[in-house]
Amino acid sequence: MKKKLLSISIVLSLFISVFSVQSAHGDVNSAVSYLKTKIVNPWITMALVANGESPNVDYLKSTTGSSATDYEAPILALAAAGKNPKTFPDTDLVAVLKTFHTGGQIGSVSTLNDDIFGVLALIAAGESISDIIITDAKNFILANQNTNGGWAFVVGGDSDTNMTSTAIMALLEAGVAKTDSHIVNAVSYLKSAQNNDGGFPYDSQSPRGTGSDTSSDAWVISAINKLGEDPDGSSWSKNGNSPVDHLLSLQTTGGYFEYQEGTGEDSFSPVTTSYAVIALTGKYYPVGVTSTPAIPNVDYKIEGSDGTVCEGSVDAPNALDLVVIVAPTCGFIYEIVDTSFGPYLKKIGDDEAHDLVGWLYAVNFAIPNIGAVDYNLESGDYVIWHFGNFDWQPGGSEINLNANILPGPGGGNDFQSDLISFSVNVSGGGNSFNFGDVAPGGVKSQIVSITNQGQVGLYIESAVTGDEVFRNYLDIDNVSWRNFNANLQGGGNKSAEVKLQIPASYSKAGSKTGKLIFWATLSQ
Repeated sequence: MKKKLLSISIVLSLFISVFSVQSAHGDVNSAVSYLKTKIVNPWITMALVANGESPNVDYLKSTTGSSATDYEAPILALAAAGKNPKTFPDTDLVAVLKTFHTGGQIGSVSTLNDDIFGVLALIAAGESISDIIITDAKNFILANQNTNGGWAFVVGGDSDTNMTSTAIMALLEAGVAKTDSHIVNAVSYLKSAQNNDGGFPYDSQSPRGTGSDTSSDAWVISAINKLGEDPDGSSWSKNGNSPVDHLLSLQTTGGYFEYQEGTGEDSFSPVTTSYAVIALTGKYYPVGVTSTPAIPNVDYKIEGSDGTVCEGSVDAPNALDLVVIVAPTCGFIYEIVDTSFGPYLKKIGDDEAHDLVGWLYAVNFAIPNIGAVDYNLESGDYVIWHFGNFDWQPGGSEINLNANILPGPGGGNDFQSDLISFSVNVSGGGNSFNFGDVAPGGVKSQIVSITNQGQVGLYIESAVTGDEVFRNYLDIDNVSWRNFNANLQGGGNKSAEVKLQIPASYSKAGSKTGKLIFWATLSQ
């Protein structure tokens, strides 16, 4: 189906305020004091950052190693501390880590920990989740989940709570949905491993012992934090004991957390105490991500050969990542391949590129001249992924709306092609209007007239770009713009009310701009 477009720009003024809440468990101050007396390492750095400290990380400038894991923890620590792992050290640690990508995974083919921490490290360093190395590692982790829902340190090994918790966090970071069966099964494994004291063992089936320990408690609590659940709540309690209760019971008067009750301090105590601090401050891994521009909220529509696959709004940095991010929610499978021109979206669902047919993308109804992974989206953009001929063009025209509409004969904008011809006219004349000042709880509206100037039937839809106030609160004929549609026979006309209704609780400030877009396809 060939699509033709018409767009309209809109402006208004409003007001705003926002806040956030952070939760924590227990008092970790004595643990932090203990850590400050020890030789610093990446885990201590992450724990201090988790507690709101700004530790010196110059010791990581000269990081070297011979394995992927030698670089993963330093990258995580640098990102947590707000330093770029590519530029702050003497060597680009991200580039070095990527050299360990081989055979569709990271590091040794016989271990999973380097893949799990590799995903966390690369994402912490600001790498795109559609990066082929992250995608490969994610798929390698998924393919090596044990039948009981857990993951092991080595491929084919017995599941343990530490690797399973870390894998959950890595997969969630890589775009796997919380409702995905891999995550659901992993959570079930963790719950089955929980001891009656509320804590967790390393391996609930181990002949070497199944007692709860600090490291296992902390990794599981961090995974629960990442899942957005309460590790001190009833759903994660057993016999009235939560993993938080058990972890706190292992803290000593010296501030550190002993591995198990009565084991005392050892050389690994600074690391296990770091795990505990990160978990109890409500944090998870990665503790921080290299500073990048705020991820914009955009609207999208994915059109396959049989019609719309999925549409909605999402936070996404670029057009390719958008596909990865929405796939779990939309319920489709996809395939991204690495080419000499960069990552390429080869397949969504059953629609796979072949010959001169494939997946193309447009932003605000224009096709960019760069790859989808390289196009940085902006808040309010409208992204279309379309499966069709490579000469597909969204094409179209637009009319601007602004304040002080003058009386006079109706004016608008026309679009014509061999088959499609339609126009949109704004009430009151001219080709612009403005909602003016709108207070919270207020409503403003305008009337537009849509005319099919051709002889064939048209199916009219709408899209909105620009500020979130329009994308969230603009209705057309008393339904969200996302749900608006109209069938117009040849020569037919329809008047539609475009209404902006601001909730009474809305408090965002400033002048807002956006575009309302009407587009047409031939009626089926």
